[in-house]
Amino acid sequence: MAQRADLEPGRTYNLPCVIAQVLDILGDRWTLLIIRDLMSGLHRYVDILESCSGMSPNVLSDRLRRLEAHGLVQRHYQRALPPRVEYTLTEKGWEVRPILLALLDWGRRHVEPIREEHVGNRVSHDFAVRVIPTFSFHPERAQDLQARMTIEITDAGDTNTWTFDIHDGHLHPRRSGAPDADVYLKTDTSGFFRFIRGEARAEDVGQLTGSPETAAAIQACFRTQ
Repeated sequence: MAQRADLEPGRTYNLPCVIAQVLDILGDRWTLLIIRDLMSGLHRYVDILESCSGMSPNVLSDRLRRLEAHGLVQRHYQRALPPRVEYTLTEKGWEVRPILLALLDWGRRHVEPIREEHVGNRVSHDFAVRVIPTFSFHPERAQDLQARMTIEITDAGDTNTWTFDIHDGHLHPRRSGAPDADVYLKTDTSGFFRFIRGEARAEDVGQLTGSPETAAAIQACFRTQ
């Protein structure tokens, strides 16, 4: 049941239609992009704000507050110097993923999708390496898999290493490497795309450290062409 008590006047359709009630929660500008970023490994306020270029800090604060009120997002306060606040999706928040996948499928037919040649000019490596695997991932293929893979992309510039954790049927990308990764792949942009698309094995697109079988199990969780 949607939580409607905190919806401000003028921000609700006030209609019994289920689509209208869903739009009361998800239909504000930036909301779905914030959820996209949370799914693709951005959990700090400043990182989400940077990713959603053009969104004001006040708008981001408002959207996160409303998503938290509706049970889609959890706010985590970590005692540190300085204190650290991170946001993660709840299971209810993860259930928005099919909506984003439907938008992507429609976009592939009717607008120009991100292509390999766009990476590094129209979109950053960081965006492509986090977002493309996130929405190519098949949760049903990863139900029994727990693995960690670090990928270094040699032609990506200063930010060139990402880690992908797979557990509980979800993919969790993050910037930076992991010393305890099960497999480590050093490749270039073309090799990354060939691996994610399932066109070539990890050991055939670059330098692989760790078990080829584990790398293949991770690769099998992604869509193939």
